[in-house]
This record gives sequence, structure tokens and C-alpha cells, in this order.
Amino acid sequence: MIISLLFLASCRGTKYNCAELKSIEKIPTETLIKTADSISELRNLVWKEKEEMEKKGIMIDFSFENPVFFEQNCNSKSELKETYHIIGSMIKHEKIKVRIIGNSDSVEIENKPNLSLERAEFIKAIFIKNGIEKNRIEILDAKYDRPFGPKMESGNKENRRVDFEIIAQ
Repeated sequence: MIISLLFLASCRGTKYNCAELKSIEKIPTETLIKTADSISELRNLVWKEKEEMEKKGIMIDFSFENPVFFEQNCNSKSELKETYHIIGSMIKHEKIKVRIIGNSDSVEIENKPNLSLERAEFIKAIFIKNGIEKNRIEILDAKYDRPFGPKMESGNKENRRVDFEIIAQ
């Protein structure tokens, strides 16, 4: 119980650190590639369906790059499955680059203005730890300029995130 309280205090207090980068192990390459292949199959099916819908005059937008959400005031986390397919795709296709966009909620931006950048840098470090070269990763610090959800007095979990944009060359 005391350990749980200390962990929660480290996230909500002034430490701003929920997971140590050194405690996060490298993800097995086979897992990353298998995840990328699964998403690639889904993506191909969705694109075929999208083309059919567009022929009928219906416009649909799909994204497979899900954000990584963070606890309030935390710049890191230990569960990162949202990144697996992106890292796996980058391992398989050396021409792919990624833009990692750090975001904060309205409360965090007032108390810790660099938190969104710290989140993006943390995710960048995870990509590098898993074999992606630094020159294939861009960082954008969006702070609170790209909110998903409404501004709330206690902040909004939807805005405490890192987004991804895939850049194909």
C-alpha cells in the first residue's frame, strides 16, 4: 500500500516521472515486426474499403497511429504497445521516418511547460532503444496547441499524449 502511494505521489508530485527509461526493456524485434505485419494487413483491407467508399462519394479517413496517453504530470510510462507497429514498420522499411508530437493538458502546461517535449523525447528514446536511428525521428513540441478534448479545470487525459505522423520518403 505504501509503495503504491509513493508511486502515485511520484507521478502527481514534483518528480514528473512515472517510469525510468532504463527499466524499459528492448522489445523483441520479432514482436515488433509481427505487429507491424498485422497492422499492415489491416491497413491494406481498410484502404481497399476506403477506395470503394470513395467511388460511391463517401469520404473516410483512417489512422492506425494511435496516440500514447500519459498520466497527469508524467513524462514517461512503461506500457508502450501503441508504438510497436510503428517501430516494426521502421525496422522493415528504412525509408520511413516518424514525427513524434508531444502534447500536454491545460493544467500541465501552466505548471510544467516542458512536459510535452519531455514526453516526445521519452518516446524518441524508446524508438532509439529499439534500433531506430536518430536521423529518422523528428520531434515536435505542440504543448497545448493541438487539444483533443475540452479544457477542464483538472486537465483532460485526451490531451496528455504523444501523437505520431509517418513520413515516407
